[in-house]
Amino acid sequence: MRPAEFRAVVRLLPVFVVVAEVGQVTTAAAVLGMPQPTVSRALARLGELLGTPVVERDGRGIALTAAGRALLPFAQEGVGALERGVDVVTRSRVVGHGTVSLSFQTLLGETVVPALIRRFRDRFPGVRFELAQGSRQKALDDFEAGRCAVALVASPPSLPGASTTVLYDEPLVVAVHRSHPVAGAGSVSVERLAAVASDELIVLKTGFGLRGRVEEIYADAGVPLRVGFEAEDVHTARGLVGAGLGVAILPAFTPEGDVVPVGLDHPQALRTIGALVRHPAHDPTVAAFEEFVTRSGRSVALAALSRPSR
Repeated sequence: MRPAEFRAVVRLLPVFVVVAEVGQVTTAAAVLGMPQPTVSRALARLGELLGTPVVERDGRGIALTAAGRALLPFAQEGVGALERGVDVVTRSRVVGHGTVSLSFQTLLGETVVPALIRRFRDRFPGVRFELAQGSRQKALDDFEAGRCAVALVASPPSLPGASTTVLYDEPLVVAVHRSHPVAGAGSVSVERLAAVASDELIVLKTGFGLRGRVEEIYADAGVPLRVGFEAEDVHTARGLVGAGLGVAILPAFTPEGDVVPVGLDHPQALRTIGALVRHPAHDPTVAAFEEFVTRSGRSVALAALSRPSR
């Protein structure tokens, strides 16, 4: 079938689907808002293009031929998909009725992501969020593959076709057991930590942004990285520290159980958290979320991080 003929078939499928579902040309014409002869000609033309009739008379109504019965489920699926696509576009043109697909590093889901969503939905309660979380690399992969419109990550890179908004800088600290020799110090250098620590370093697995930053700090200080455990989240790393199995470099936190933070004396002992938004943001809801993050994201994130519950 030539491309022009195929396009003609596609244009006639909505008529065919309605006729097949109601079983009468007259009723279908009323549903479609078309003259009855126009509907009849459309069915005849569809049969000509396909090389076989798709309907036949059955008393006062019509019935599908074998070809029509074979075509119907595919026609319904195609027309239904188009209707859903049109609905998505139509709804998303009205800010507040669209969807924001958001991928983020897992730790940000504890405070920052919920705070941003809550504040945005205070203004647009009808907005839906599709959430995905994991390592920094996963969030970036989701963004570059088009699986999300917004990514919240540490050290957000400059990517073509995307805008970057810095939300805040988060200091890194050394998490140690309260009985550790440096537990009472105000801050400690990497060199001193390596000199006094007989235990090993607990790090996140490769792919997590924090792992890369720790490797950079140790390399800059010329200190070997003695990895004892690789965790997949900060909470597990803290738990291992609390069990006396090592020390870890983590985002700042309040003392918890047997784990206490000690300042890390190094110029790279912080990480920048930011938002990437894909451009052009055809969806007005995504554009509105970008504007919100640009104007209010920093204050909302810092307020969430300052709460004692963290």
